[in-house]
Amino acid sequence: MDLAGLADKRLIGVVIAQLVRGTNTPEVIDVWLRLESVIIGVEVAADWSFRIERGEPGLNYAIEELGSRVDVIAAPDDIPFVGHIGERLIRVVERFGGGVDGAERVGAEFVFDSGTVVAESWAGDLRMTSG
Repeated sequence: MDLAGLADKRLIGVVIAQLVRGTNTPEVIDVWLRLESVIIGVEVAADWSFRIERGEPGLNYAIEELGSRVDVIAAPDDIPFVGHIGERLIRVVERFGGGVDGAERVGAEFVFDSGTVVAESWAGDLRMTSG
């Protein structure tokens, strides 16, 4: 995906998929950024690689054999991207360092008008922090 093509697009919404296991705190597993003319998914794949791809949010589903479910919902305020709704995405800076030769994408820094959000693969989980 051409990440440079995302520059200057306004963030208009954020959707997450969260894994819910019994009474445990839900775990965010995917994030979709609704930009003015495109929706991109931010995720960590089963092989722990970090991915940014065009795509629509999926639907809720149950994982009966594990006694859990995945809920797709509007992102709550504690998701770092939410604080940038209404702002321009200035650029996305990819971070590399995984794999045998260090060429695998391990995260990205999303630079908005008022600050940044770093999303990365952290031990197979999606971790997001405000910068």
